[in-house]
Amino acid sequence: MNTALQLFSDHGFNETSVQQIAQKAGISKGGFYNYFSSKRDLMLEMIDEHYSKIINSTHQIEETSRDLAAYIEHEMTAWMEHQPFIHVMFNEFQPRKDPQINKKMDELHVTLTQKHKAMFYLCYGEKVKPFLADMVVILQGMLKEYYLYMFIQQTQLNVQQLSNWVSHHINSIVNNLDDLDPFLHETQNETFDSVLKDLRATIQQKELHNQDKLLKVVKQIEQEIDNRSPYSITAEVSLHYLKGEEMIQTDVLRLERLCKQGGN
Repeated sequence: MNTALQLFSDHGFNETSVQQIAQKAGISKGGFYNYFSSKRDLMLEMIDEHYSKIINSTHQIEETSRDLAAYIEHEMTAWMEHQPFIHVMFNEFQPRKDPQINKKMDELHVTLTQKHKAMFYLCYGEKVKPFLADMVVILQGMLKEYYLYMFIQQTQLNVQQLSNWVSHHINSIVNNLDDLDPFLHETQNETFDSVLKDLRATIQQKELHNQDKLLKVVKQIEQEIDNRSPYSITAEVSLHYLKGEEMIQTDVLRLERLCKQGGN
């Protein structure tokens, strides 16, 4: 995929042929089709791979740190490490021009948004809950504009300094929310059913070696929820176990937040 990415970056997605990709990779054209049905199928795989790496990079942060600047630094570093991919996406796939690519991007944006909501809740707790939609829009808008600035200006910014800068202004906003009402309102509140469904899907999608054990623990939590004890000792211990699996932490944090609130 790195070979294809370089060709897409140098020549453009539409201008690069399967034959060129195969030749550059040192395989036959038929060999390419053993792995991918088309260039678009390859591109969808590339989107999955790069976004997964970007999102999973944030799992390196210790949950107890509650350090928004560290989270932003991890995410920005990951984005910058994938600049050739971002370059291709920015130049080759304009919004709404390719329904299949756009659908995949929308799905991944939802995943990243949930990750950002979980991190805001982890860093600031209950006080930020009514403002999660607003805070995510503010954070994503700030980061997007800095990425765009670096892309257009063909320059690099100090990621640590920029992360501290963004975090400082986010902190200032959060500290002045007391007298404000949320501007954006969630169109649909999360429910136990929706979060449990997402968590199971993530576990199965990641094909984790302890998948059966994880699903069993999720079932235990579901039973506690059915018994109207969403944050019992059993549920709390089960959630702690699930949070030890980095690849599913985003969904687990969403579930934990609901359990503490007693659900909808």
